[in-house]
Amino acid sequence: MIRIGIVGIGYLGRIHVSVLQELAAQFEIVGIHDHKPIDGREVSAALQALPFFESYQALIGAADAVAIIASTPAHFLLAHEALLAGKAVFIEKPMCATLSEAQELCVLALQQQSFVQVGHVERFNPALEAATSFSVGRQLLGFDASRTAPFQQRGSDVSVVLDLMIHDLDLLLAHASSQIVAIEVVAKSEKSAFSDEVQASIEFEDGLKAKLFASRISDHKQRTLRLQMPEHTIALDLLEKTASLQPNAGSESHNLEVVPSNALQTQWLDFASAYHAGHAPRVGVEAGLRALALALEIEARAQAQIAQNSKHFIQ
Repeated sequence: MIRIGIVGIGYLGRIHVSVLQELAAQFEIVGIHDHKPIDGREVSAALQALPFFESYQALIGAADAVAIIASTPAHFLLAHEALLAGKAVFIEKPMCATLSEAQELCVLALQQQSFVQVGHVERFNPALEAATSFSVGRQLLGFDASRTAPFQQRGSDVSVVLDLMIHDLDLLLAHASSQIVAIEVVAKSEKSAFSDEVQASIEFEDGLKAKLFASRISDHKQRTLRLQMPEHTIALDLLEKTASLQPNAGSESHNLEVVPSNALQTQWLDFASAYHAGHAPRVGVEAGLRALALALEIEARAQAQIAQNSKHFIQ
């Protein structure tokens, strides 16, 4: 059993707590820590019953592993301290607020020979799992992803690229087998100081062409993905958890069997399995760094375009 401490008990942190409590055979929650006390919050009795550590250092000392579900700007310092203490670390996406912070964590994790998993939970989506045998090891020709949601204040402290698109960027990089040669970005901002809607076209050295669209100012939620290969195209609905395969020869498409599962729970089971076996998790620190680097590149182009458009508007 892994003794785990949880840092950050906001909306997402509480979901992680609930999932870990359901995995009592694998995890023992030794306590929680947050920069705000839980007094006065509307929290479950199960959460209130957990030991609350005023000191993060004390929580680290009591745990084998730390789950960092705090706000993105806090990720680096929290993970850095846990790694120096020799603890295994789970860190929510995006891995860090800046590329230099993520690079430093990568170096430290390598030096400490530490176990780090980054929370790109979409890797564990049951629809994607159902398509694995039809996609892994095959040449990818096209990658089309769309991820939309109505605007919420929660999450608007970062761009839609770091909030939503980064999920699909991680999936793209997990399937790609060559280097990026071109990126084109179209973006707009309506509800926040950052990009709220972004379309990115990415071309790879081997000819793979990817189109990604992310919006948090949409009227509806959507999470779809199409993977085009020489033999067939796989259509995934990551929200509805469905998958279908369309042979390119013109035969009728057929649905793939999707085994129902909780992606967050599967992610934590992967953490436990890899931790005990002594090997890297499915989404390690290097994958987190790659996804962040590409997300920040796209966001920089998006912000530059938004600033240019604003300049023209003012003139």
